[in-house]
Amino acid sequence: MNVNQNINKLLFAIRYKGIDIKIDTIQFYSDKLEKYCNKYVVYIKELTTNRKGEKVLKYVYQDDFFSKVQLLKYLAEKYKQIGSEADGK
Repeated sequence: MNVNQNINKLLFAIRYKGIDIKIDTIQFYSDKLEKYCNKYVVYIKELTTNRKGEKVLKYVYQDDFFSKVQLLKYLAEKYKQIGSEADGK
């Protein structure tokens, strides 16, 4: 099972449902582990108010993960939430 492929499929499905989602990958060096690690940060575009009180579309921080498997589980749960909201449940 290819985790990257499943993440990309879920991202496509979520975007197809009309939710603009973005994932940033941040690499950093861990002195404790003595290796480079990845951090995955999830943002969703939402309608928010800026300092002037105007409504603007902007990416809003949702969560961050240190494992692709955790990210995959989050995206699967997000997709289920979107499906249940569309069904009216």
